[in-house]
Amino acid sequence: MRHELRGGTAAAALWVMSIPGLALAQTAAAGAIDGVVKDGSGSAVAGAIVTLDTAASTGQRTTVADDAGAFHFSGVAPGNYKVSIAANGFAAWTADVAEGSGESPAALAAVLQVAPVASSVDVLPPHELAAEQLKLEEKQRVLGVFPHYLVTYEPNAAPLSAGQKFQLGWKSIVDPEVFLSTGISAGIQQAQNRYPEFGQGVEGYAKRYGAQYANRVSGVMIRHVVMQAVFHQDPRYFYKGTGSFGSRVLYAIGTAFVCKGDNGRWQPDYSDVVGGAAASQISRLYYPATSRPGLRAFHNVLLGFSGRASGHLMEEFVLRHVTTHTRKGAAVVQAVLKEGTPVSLISVEDLSSKTAESGGPIAFVLANDVQVAGATVATIGAAASGQVRYASEPGADGQAMHVGLDNVRLKVGNVDVALRSTQVRGGDGALQYHRLEGSGRIALELYVAQDVAIARGR
Repeated sequence: MRHELRGGTAAAALWVMSIPGLALAQTAAAGAIDGVVKDGSGSAVAGAIVTLDTAASTGQRTTVADDAGAFHFSGVAPGNYKVSIAANGFAAWTADVAEGSGESPAALAAVLQVAPVASSVDVLPPHELAAEQLKLEEKQRVLGVFPHYLVTYEPNAAPLSAGQKFQLGWKSIVDPEVFLSTGISAGIQQAQNRYPEFGQGVEGYAKRYGAQYANRVSGVMIRHVVMQAVFHQDPRYFYKGTGSFGSRVLYAIGTAFVCKGDNGRWQPDYSDVVGGAAASQISRLYYPATSRPGLRAFHNVLLGFSGRASGHLMEEFVLRHVTTHTRKGAAVVQAVLKEGTPVSLISVEDLSSKTAESGGPIAFVLANDVQVAGATVATIGAAASGQVRYASEPGADGQAMHVGLDNVRLKVGNVDVALRSTQVRGGDGALQYHRLEGSGRIALELYVAQDVAIARGR
């Protein structure tokens, strides 16, 4: 994704951003506070976020440690200050500093210690999270016998890929119970002499068995695999389980007409309607012909709506209590990092440097923790990266910097989360940015481009 950023020179007024901790206090006295950030082994910690606070918390300044771990605050007025340093994977470091008139304090030597592991959340790519959830769903059985795969009890189940839909559908038609129940149903049909064209005896039973099983296969594979993949819809019933009795009834009936799309939004259930009609037409190849095939197909569509509604009511109020191997306690998915969540970044490189000027990758660090449902999923100092295009051009108030950013991604756990320039999808306008004092580094705010599932650590 491309982002266009525009900012003035150091002589122009700095643009104000609503990113906590990035507002720069104006100072006039000639003093300075500087230091070096290292880890326990003595290696420099580049990209550490360094914050300078007044003792009275009336002003705050922020910078980033360079490749050598060095940082510098100039123009510091006499007074008492607190220096706070944060970096991804390290415990926070703080120190109180007194700036006197006429002489700067000695350079600070900050040694960061590795932070203890305190979080129990994992961030998984949608495909990997869906695979984790499928492992549970493929064990679900009603009364411990009948396969119950096409229902999920996860409140924010990850969307299935086309291959995972096929996997779920395939297991639904090759389970031993399916062959047994098909045999019993064919026997009942023969006893009632349904479809007399099939005849009786072993041959008649075999024809009824084959037609029954073919009906099962076409219904599952066309409705729940092919059509769901084409229309990007989810074949599973999403168990509600909360709310009043009436709201759950309306939900169960309503989901006979709508289903959840792979984008997480509810939409008309094209897959079951079109797939059901297609399966009905295919069944004419192995069932005796009817004189009114169009009317039969229409009736099958109506029966599909009523069948799904009654099935969903059973799911909502009965089957959950007699289904084995469902997850007890916390669900796999704890929360979702929502699309449009703001993410505050600071560039590590100086954008006026030759490296940036010639274009290429540029590193950022996270300026504030990113939290979901009270859990921190990305800590201050976490790495982000993008592709930079840099140029300077004349403006109304002098030389202006024009920066283009492409494909900016934040590292959250083991997932690269894509960021975009606007909070609402569909826009890609110019971004305001804030230039850090005394350098070409910038602070800016981007937004999460799409929902990301947050899961309990495995």
